[in-house]
Amino acid sequence: GFYVYLIFTIALLLLDNREPASTFAWLFVFLVFPVGGLVIYFMIGRNWRRQSRKRKTNEQLLETRLEKILSSLIKKQSETIKFIEGFWSSSYKKKLLRLLSCNSDSVLTTKNTLRIFQKGEDKFNALLDDLKKAEKFIHMEYFIWRSDKLTREIHKILLAKSRAGVEVRVLYDGLGSIFLKGRDIRLLRRAGVKIYPYYDYLTPITMHTLNYRNHRKIVVIDGGIGYTGGMNVGQEYIDGGRRFALWRDSHLRLEGQAVSILEGIFATDWYNTTKEDLLNKEYFPAEKEIPDALPIQITASGPDSQWDSIKQLYFMLISSAEEKIYIQSPYFIPDASIYTALKTAALSGVDVRLMITGVPDKKIPYWAAYTYFENLLQAGVRIYHYNKGFLHSKTMTVDSEICSIGTANMDVRSFHLNFEINTLIYDRKTAAQLENDFLQDQKDCKELTMDDYARLGRFAKFRNSTARLFAPLL
Repeated sequence: GFYVYLIFTIALLLLDNREPASTFAWLFVFLVFPVGGLVIYFMIGRNWRRQSRKRKTNEQLLETRLEKILSSLIKKQSETIKFIEGFWSSSYKKKLLRLLSCNSDSVLTTKNTLRIFQKGEDKFNALLDDLKKAEKFIHMEYFIWRSDKLTREIHKILLAKSRAGVEVRVLYDGLGSIFLKGRDIRLLRRAGVKIYPYYDYLTPITMHTLNYRNHRKIVVIDGGIGYTGGMNVGQEYIDGGRRFALWRDSHLRLEGQAVSILEGIFATDWYNTTKEDLLNKEYFPAEKEIPDALPIQITASGPDSQWDSIKQLYFMLISSAEEKIYIQSPYFIPDASIYTALKTAALSGVDVRLMITGVPDKKIPYWAAYTYFENLLQAGVRIYHYNKGFLHSKTMTVDSEICSIGTANMDVRSFHLNFEINTLIYDRKTAAQLENDFLQDQKDCKELTMDDYARLGRFAKFRNSTARLFAPLL
């Protein structure tokens, strides 16, 4: 019986065409937990995205769905791309632009303004003010939505707006928002707020989607103001909560054409959850007149994507850098391609700096990250532990010319399993601002050296290696 079980599980893994590391990790689980491992695999490990989910969302390729609504913007893409490329001397910018256009139907927008928030207090003060001014609709989508001091303030505004006739829609991730209280949901619904979990996994039919979490953060207000970035909805994003002295994060407030792209992504996620179609002119108002060109591409990826578009974005940013790369991510569990790209860049003389949290919220990915550090340090990558609080920012800047702010961590879960969204900004001023913020954060870091790594004891190294074994499952 055991041999039949072994042959069955090996065949199951081989047919999924996984990365070797993931295959061996799951094989280890099957051997150690014969029955329980198989149940867990069918719940969170099976590659369902090649099957029902992809069929369900294939017709919703963003550019195709938006073409009727944003016809002038979509039809002028080739012309806009050529016009913008005329100002760029860097060939990798042109390659990036075309990559995102092909791998995720990412639309290039040029008439935009933005504001970067590096503190939760600043972001939520601005958001609350914008919510109070909403006149037509409020669309919000978050991975984590708490029931706490901050959400009480937000709920109060949403209740008042809904009762005043403003359309309010909220999407939250069922697993990430597990502490959102049912009474809060019922209160919002009674006032007319449409609030739903994205792909509720708590039914027999949908339980296999447990491993595919919606990690996106999107707000669109009246079609003219948008928010996206790393911050969820919870008091800890302002004051660090009970666990942390400080919460360090990055978020964007957008106005202009890019907001329509955020709305398009929200509308697609909303349709996949509720079957209500929001892709009509009512939610895509006429563009504001914004004279200055600020090129932005918003890229969404997920288990329904044909390509791992955000991973490909990170890979090209790293491999194309000529002078410097500054990366912030709370977690660091790269796949082989990103790992190799970082080492290759550093060995080529590029100043590669990686900043991760030194005060972790999850121990296993923190330990697993250490197993990648030795080779990175040997290649010349500089690694920093941020110790002032919990670092949750997901940013990357390259050569003081281009930068990314988003929801995707530097780990395999964000690359392959989560629904993510990143904003790529082709602007020197914005890149310089992010670089300066990185250097300011560096003052609150401890730089990890080869001596630090060498001082790790045998138990710590064994613990870290064991954690890495499960990294493909995290």
